[in-house]
Amino acid sequence: MNIFVSSTYRDLSNHREILRVAIETSGYRFKGMEHFAAQQTPPLDVCLNEIGECEVYIGIIGRLYGSCPPERVRSYTELEYIRARELSKYIIVLFIGDGAQITIGQIEQNPEKIERLNRFRERLRQRHTVDTFNDEHEAAWKILAALRNYEIRLREEQQGVGGIEE
Repeated sequence: MNIFVSSTYRDLSNHREILRVAIETSGYRFKGMEHFAAQQTPPLDVCLNEIGECEVYIGIIGRLYGSCPPERVRSYTELEYIRARELSKYIIVLFIGDGAQITIGQIEQNPEKIERLNRFRERLRQRHTVDTFNDEHEAAWKILAALRNYEIRLREEQQGVGGIEE
């Protein structure tokens, strides 16, 4: 199963690496910006195309909004999420928790981006059951548990089990 991991990089690079190892050692295929080779195609197109090749989108949302592609006001992370929804991908979302150890450099300072981040987070909360994490390892095990639950649900649907009986 191909898993696309979306997040800001500057603040969550260590989380992404631990998650990559957890995903790959669990038999899944990690897809994310770390795997994109130099090429002629713009980065946004590469990201959005990769999402199409994945069954699951994982959004890890910290306290930075992130960078935006040229001529866009939405961040790469938000645009990746929008594409995953358009393609009806299974979506797992985790927010960094209040107990996480973060530095001032890992907190958005730009007032416009703070507002965009807050709107994005609220949209995610309205559309999904969001979990939180306080460190890299907690994020990894929570995501692996969510993936396992998704696999069980898929298997039950294929076998015609798990529906609500009247």
